[in-house]
Amino acid sequence: MVVNKRHTNKEIFQFFRYKISDMASESRARYRKTLSELDVFLSGHHSLLADYSSTMTADWASELLCRGLAVSTVSRHLNIFSSLMKSAAGERLLPFDDSARRLSKTITDSEFVVPILMGGKVYGSCLAILRNAMKKTEGFNVYEDIFLFSLLNGALPIEDICLLKKDELANFNEVSRFIISRNISGRRGYVFDLKQSCRTPKQLSAAVTAGVQSVFQKHVSKKGFNPDDFARSVWAACAMRNGLRMSEALGYVGGEASYAVPRFCEPVQIDSDGKRVWANTVNSVLLHEMPRWYAMHMRRGVKYESLRSCILENVRPVPELFYPCETIVRQTRNRSIEVELPFVANTVFFRTSPENVLPMFNAIGERAWCYRVMGAPGSPYAVIPRKEMERFQAAIGIFTPDVEIQPLGQIAPKPGESVIIIKAGFGNRAGEVEEVINKDCETAIFRVKLTTDKGYEFRIDLDRRQIERIAN
Repeated sequence: MVVNKRHTNKEIFQFFRYKISDMASESRARYRKTLSELDVFLSGHHSLLADYSSTMTADWASELLCRGLAVSTVSRHLNIFSSLMKSAAGERLLPFDDSARRLSKTITDSEFVVPILMGGKVYGSCLAILRNAMKKTEGFNVYEDIFLFSLLNGALPIEDICLLKKDELANFNEVSRFIISRNISGRRGYVFDLKQSCRTPKQLSAAVTAGVQSVFQKHVSKKGFNPDDFARSVWAACAMRNGLRMSEALGYVGGEASYAVPRFCEPVQIDSDGKRVWANTVNSVLLHEMPRWYAMHMRRGVKYESLRSCILENVRPVPELFYPCETIVRQTRNRSIEVELPFVANTVFFRTSPENVLPMFNAIGERAWCYRVMGAPGSPYAVIPRKEMERFQAAIGIFTPDVEIQPLGQIAPKPGESVIIIKAGFGNRAGEVEEVINKDCETAIFRVKLTTDKGYEFRIDLDRRQIERIAN
């Protein structure tokens, strides 16, 4: 089949909707649901149907399974898309690709088992075990530390970690060095205490396998347990929850990840820059469970209230939303009209845990998309640093509850001290605190005196969070 030109997703979806327009209402509803699921996947990964392949088929099916859809439901979506794909190929919109139908047959005709880490409950429990292990100051488990060390270094093989010696510790990150420091001993050549000198390689492997299995015993079976496979799987699950496709996750870990990735997925190559970015992303998931700020962009025609209602209805846990607006008064003939204008058009800020971002956009992808680190398909979702978010809120004078509010009496600076103004429009200008006003409220307002280059003085009232004291 020869395709005359590369068509956009919009053009192809218009053709699909035309094809189903004359169907019976029940069939049309099923086809529309399939198109909706496909659109969310393509939009989330900035992918084009013109590049459709068996790898993309597997990634899409895997994400549907990861969201908890039944195998029969996923199979139906694949079959529906296959029929639409055949029609598009007949019109030379796309080259013919039968991978969706073949994959549907594979997962229904075989004893297909959904990997345990695709479910949010098991994934969350394993993540809690690892995060708690990082917090321990005493009574830590050597097998937890070995497993953590593997994940923090891109699913490094467990065997290599077991044989790590004190003179081989260069180039490890700060957290890895912390794990090393609490395991290392002056009288032992190996970093981790596994009685290496008393065991054969086979005995050492058996001991480590049993030790790691005991850490996750509620979720994995003893029979056939492989600690390296499980480490690759946990790493892949962390990355996929933050936007990496399953084929890319397999390409990164460079081996089987059967506890997280269905066996029908195939690996693709990831360049060195991508590997570095994703290693940092997975490390941040493991080390910080506190919610973070992200930014999403509303799609054309979507209003904030509509998006907010959709999130409240479909997303659990519900993220904290921040859509700062300023009130503009417009004069129309003899009437004054107040209009709410956003500070950043069509951009909504939200705060949630990193592992909740991908499931959230699986649910609301038709209404908004999330900014990514590199602006490229598959790159991690972009985290807004806490300090930058606080500075932005200070600049516009609208705050969320996570910004610290200090009680009256402990507020610095005091009258007569010099400050820098963060408020938008003042360009970090220096001024002098003249007085503290509104002393009865929880957050006092500061009156700051400023001067111009020509010697004029003027005053401005500011929230405490909009000024920074100049250190002596």
